[in-house]
Amino acid sequence: MTLHKYLQRADAMSLTQLATEMGVSKSRLSQLRNSSDWPAELALNAESKTGGALNASQLCPVIAKARQTGVAA
Repeated sequence: MTLHKYLQRADAMSLTQLATEMGVSKSRLSQLRNSSDWPAELALNAESKTGGALNASQLCPVIAKARQTGVAA
């Protein structure tokens, strides 16, 4: 799921709330709204702060590869 799709959910945090929870700017998250190539650290942080609603493997190819192989990227 992209950040854009997450934000459309009734139970989603707002972009501002998520940015605050993640400790990043709202504009940085806006840049990633439709991306599936997030930096690994941000993808893992988003997954954690959304309780898994945003899946780091779907947001970041490096995370997806690491989770498939079980090897740290």
